[in-house]
Amino acid sequence: MNIVSLLPSVTEILCELGLEDHIVGISHECDFPETIRSKEIVGFSGIDSKNLNSLEIDELVRRNIQAGKSSYFLKIEKIEEIKPDYIITQDLCEVCALSEDAIVTSLSSLTKKPKIITVGPKNIEDIKESIRKIAKEFKIEKKGLEIINNFNSEINSILSKTEIIIDRPRVFCMEWMNPFYSAGHWVPEMVEIAGGISGLSKSGEPSRVVQFDEIIKYAPNYIFIMPCGYAIDDSLKEINLLLENTKLNEIPAFKTGDVYLVDANSFFTRPSTRVAGGIKLLARTINSESFQYEPAPDSILNLQNYIHFESFVG
Repeated sequence: MNIVSLLPSVTEILCELGLEDHIVGISHECDFPETIRSKEIVGFSGIDSKNLNSLEIDELVRRNIQAGKSSYFLKIEKIEEIKPDYIITQDLCEVCALSEDAIVTSLSSLTKKPKIITVGPKNIEDIKESIRKIAKEFKIEKKGLEIINNFNSEINSILSKTEIIIDRPRVFCMEWMNPFYSAGHWVPEMVEIAGGISGLSKSGEPSRVVQFDEIIKYAPNYIFIMPCGYAIDDSLKEINLLLENTKLNEIPAFKTGDVYLVDANSFFTRPSTRVAGGIKLLARTINSESFQYEPAPDSILNLQNYIHFESFVG
């Protein structure tokens, strides 16, 4: 049984289900667990994100969408060579991977037609449903249920400490820096479980562009910078552009130093069980008196502390 995964979150789920040895092809973004990186890359983005800034990336994506062009491509010859039995993709985001219809069209020339499985999680319950669907397809429902139960236990453990919080802080999860995007889908639910208010986005709804005046009016107590597909080092490359805005100090989070950069790739933008770690990061930051948690190295960075350190070392 050979599987191609075109989505990092699906790759994580497959590995958690014990199917790593059956994965024969991945996308260029599939990097967890580390052992997966030796697999054949058969899906890649047409956007050179390493050499473009966030505004340039956003403009290119918009142009592609308006022109009916894909930002994601497949190595058809390589897929023909590895002959997968299954290809798993998503129908949530036009940038993250090809849709099922696009894959069917792209692979029409294959001598062996793989079964295409599609997932499209929009909230935390949908993440569990993705696990159920994949586990059922490969007849390992018991393992899938075990993973879901463990995921539920992690979330319930957090809720036991945060659901009684009455005075909840306003949180802004910044999914893109230029233009500003407020993170949607499962992220608002993560904020709510952590004990905060997600006033700029609603659970299950897409991420959206927000104007700076809207952020000022919302007056977030905490800001988490989590550009889609970025680790902290990636976000830091553009942080000076953000800091050039002279009105930042009108925002409570900037006044109090409660602005944080987080590892979006690992804990927020991929709908897998690792979002539980993201909820813990949020909870220990916005409700430190109620929730104690030691974050993984390089998972969160206080922006004010970073600026002070950079000033000190010159």
